[in-house]
Amino acid sequence: MEKWPAAVCGSINDLGNMKYRGSLVATIILWSVLQGCHPGERPGIMQPKISMVNSPADIVTLGGIFIADKVKEKSGGVIQPKVYHSGVLSGGKGSAEIELCQQGTIEIHITTTAYLANLVPKFSIVSLPFLFRDIQQVVGLVKSNCRAFELIDQELNTKNLKIIAWWPRGFRQLTNNKRAVQQFDDIRGLKLRVMTNQLFVDNMNAMGAHPVPMDWGEVYNGLQLNTINGQENAEDVIFSSRLYEVQQYMTIWDYSTDIEVVLVNLDWWNGLNDEHRVMIQEAADESVSYEVELLKKNTEELRDKIGKKGVRIHYLTAEEKKRFRKSVQPVWEKYEKIFTSSFLDTFLEEIEKH
Repeated sequence: MEKWPAAVCGSINDLGNMKYRGSLVATIILWSVLQGCHPGERPGIMQPKISMVNSPADIVTLGGIFIADKVKEKSGGVIQPKVYHSGVLSGGKGSAEIELCQQGTIEIHITTTAYLANLVPKFSIVSLPFLFRDIQQVVGLVKSNCRAFELIDQELNTKNLKIIAWWPRGFRQLTNNKRAVQQFDDIRGLKLRVMTNQLFVDNMNAMGAHPVPMDWGEVYNGLQLNTINGQENAEDVIFSSRLYEVQQYMTIWDYSTDIEVVLVNLDWWNGLNDEHRVMIQEAADESVSYEVELLKKNTEELRDKIGKKGVRIHYLTAEEKKRFRKSVQPVWEKYEKIFTSSFLDTFLEEIEKH
């Protein structure tokens, strides 16, 4: 940052005189803006925000911290990202944080493909019910150079957003506080929170449940007040958000997943110099393996921990899973038209490689 102009230096020398203080503050702020820095930000230091709506213990938040630490290390402290978890920048509203990232208020945002489907419908393809064989298939997909992912990102670029990493997420398991879901008929009539994504609404409707789209920040209170009976999420979200305090039953059915993505504001990204852009991209690339290991370690361990908290866990049988899969066939038919048969076929071919 350049030296203060003489007018500002003169005002600083007169700080003892109260009548100059108001004009001094205004002059300093104006000069800071003109020089491209913000009051309180150290000259020469970049402090991009990394945000997520996830809780502090969630693997998504841990991944954000990993990226921040790696970027700081690689840049020698020139870039010092600040992590904001639990949706503190948006009141817990995931969709709002995506908008803030689009606008550039947030430089880096980690979110789910399920939320992004409201901008680019093709994102929902990863969450088709009973799509993946197992979690290893999901891991293999995010570690590959998936052509379908490239096409989705290109479409997202038109919204001033870019994806610099894809992270696997555990399957979304079902919890509720009304009854154990052990067979197909048990889910009927349950009021279940889903993300604000039409595919998840369609999934629950097809299975006979009552979907309630709701921002994540409202879920715990909704369960506590019985506004909703239950929800569906990966084990790490269920545990880190302490849903075991307000849920009695959990069903392991591996019915759907969503993938976490590390977003950047495209204008901000393009405005970085090549060296800084490479550093951030390298940190994002390294974060994928970090998230994979966290996911593998956590899944089984967290089921045990959730059970020890008093939640009754049931594993859906292969026979019952067939009944659920059959019920959502109309959902597949609807979204094949939305995604187009050619794009769906391309994506399914990618999955079969893993």
